[in-house]
Amino acid sequence: MNFGIEFSNISLIIIVVTIIAYFLMVTFFGAYFSKFSSNIHDFFFSGQRFAWWLPFISMMATGIGAYSYLKYSEQGLKTGMNSTMVYMNEWFIVPLFFFAWLPIMYWTKTRSIPQYFEKRFNTATRYLTIVILLAYIFYYIGYNLFTIGLAFQGIFGLPPFLTLPAITLILGFYVSLGGQTAVIFTDLVQGVLLYLAGCLAFGYGLYVLGGFSEFFHYLPLEHRLPFASFNQDPYFNSVGIFWGDALAGSIAFLFLNQGFLMRFLSVRSVNEARLAGMANIMITLPLSAIVVGSVGWLGKAILTKQEALNTALTPYGFLEIENSYHTFVNVVGYVVQSNPIVLGIILAALLAALMSTIDTLINAATAIFIYDIYKPLIKTNSSDKHYLKVAKFSTFGMTLLGLLLATWFFFQKGTLMSIHYRGIMVIVPSIVTTLLLGILWKRFNSISACSALVVGVSLTFMTLRFPEWIYPLRNFFYGSQTGDPFLFRALFGMIVSGLTGVVVCLFTKPADSDKIKGYTLDSIDDAIFSFKGRKPNFKRGKKITFLKIVLDNSLKKGEIALSNKNVKRLKAEEQDIIYVSDNRWYLGGLRSGHFTLANKHPKKDSVLLMAKDTLEKSYLLKDKTVFIKKII
Repeated sequence: MNFGIEFSNISLIIIVVTIIAYFLMVTFFGAYFSKFSSNIHDFFFSGQRFAWWLPFISMMATGIGAYSYLKYSEQGLKTGMNSTMVYMNEWFIVPLFFFAWLPIMYWTKTRSIPQYFEKRFNTATRYLTIVILLAYIFYYIGYNLFTIGLAFQGIFGLPPFLTLPAITLILGFYVSLGGQTAVIFTDLVQGVLLYLAGCLAFGYGLYVLGGFSEFFHYLPLEHRLPFASFNQDPYFNSVGIFWGDALAGSIAFLFLNQGFLMRFLSVRSVNEARLAGMANIMITLPLSAIVVGSVGWLGKAILTKQEALNTALTPYGFLEIENSYHTFVNVVGYVVQSNPIVLGIILAALLAALMSTIDTLINAATAIFIYDIYKPLIKTNSSDKHYLKVAKFSTFGMTLLGLLLATWFFFQKGTLMSIHYRGIMVIVPSIVTTLLLGILWKRFNSISACSALVVGVSLTFMTLRFPEWIYPLRNFFYGSQTGDPFLFRALFGMIVSGLTGVVVCLFTKPADSDKIKGYTLDSIDDAIFSFKGRKPNFKRGKKITFLKIVLDNSLKKGEIALSNKNVKRLKAEEQDIIYVSDNRWYLGGLRSGHFTLANKHPKKDSVLLMAKDTLEKSYLLKDKTVFIKKII
């Protein structure tokens, strides 16, 4: 064991039983939710039918991946409460995401980020972004698998080459069965497990220390500060975190993480997607920052108290952390060893929920493969059934490729945080800069976009060989000629990409304003018009509940009819888009769909008419009442 302790038999049994139960659960989820994926739109976007709270709760798990507990516990041990800074960097970019990027993607029915680049610029730009985005996604997949291997190694002492293949097969299996819907519902459970593990560990740690006052007393002053030093620590400082993580990492996670974006696009309307995003930023991120970093803070307080009193805090001896990668499992093992049942539950919850981010990434990589490579280049005009089959098989391929890439991380040196950011800060700066210029500047054209991508990626990658190129930026912002310059690599990449794009754009012909309507900040109204196919209706009507479905096969597929009174209550017009959902709120929109209002019927106000194939396509049940809302 790498704990320095041994499991009791009951603790080991609980861990094994819980993990087996979890693997059975995710397999069941994949099999069950496969019936809600009749086409690739369902498979990747869940038919855009969910209420805001369902993706929001599942994003709790998406925001805490395999690496989060290990990486932030290690950073919390080394620098304290300022480990939360990386979770708090989204504030400056949120308005642009909520009111520009998210509406553009939703209303233009764009299914992937490379697809946006083609619509906004040209085909060449699309395929440049495919390469960059897949590199970004697979870097994350490999890193997640790497940290899963570390967790198993830290707990059981098992080498990663034994554990990772089995975990990878399970991941690929349940994601390939149920797609995005299975991922969302699985992550909903995983999120609860992750928070439970962190909160139980922190509670037991406070008990071992003697209470919160003892924890705060023995946590060194510099570890209690909410912000890292401005420029004293060359590897973790406020100026570097902003210019490195916030400027490229946070923007990339919000704007370029295909899997995260797919969560927002699975919601039934833009307004509810914004609500999910706001809840995620205001609730999930702050809580997650505390949950994943607090065990490291506990570890530091325990080590300080041990040293000050020169005595062990429990009958089991001294806490020892020989490898900082294993901070979380070492500290948890130490503080909870007095209760083998809780110890087993915490570690089983951690191991079971370690896959909460990687399933989203696998689904995202598959979406890009289908929408940007297979459909346009390999099989252009085929049935949804064919694409769905290919999507399920290619999910396994994406997972296995991620497994191969994970081996590279075991040869890297440095903290888990530095290993993570060294790669991300090479990959994302150019595409982040190009995307922002494309959204905000309608003159920005395809030639300048291609130039920014190629020059930005090339020069940023070359800084791995010539780090002295970054020294002027480091010296200017960091105020010193010493220290690791990797924190400023993202800023370097964004500067060279931005300068290249702007200069080329100023000396070339502006983008065709008619062609790019709907794809820039100042043309979102055009995107809304395109989504509906006619003038949108923004009159706010009432939500109507407990309607009974009556079949009427004279209606076309995707159409519904309502009574005159209900049409007035909705403040709707013919051809408006109406959302119809099962009245059972706890389903979160699992059985629902968007339909076109065809006409008014003379029947009772409690009746909603639709054709049989419309009913089946939306997974609604004829014997269950529904509620309706006007979308647009």
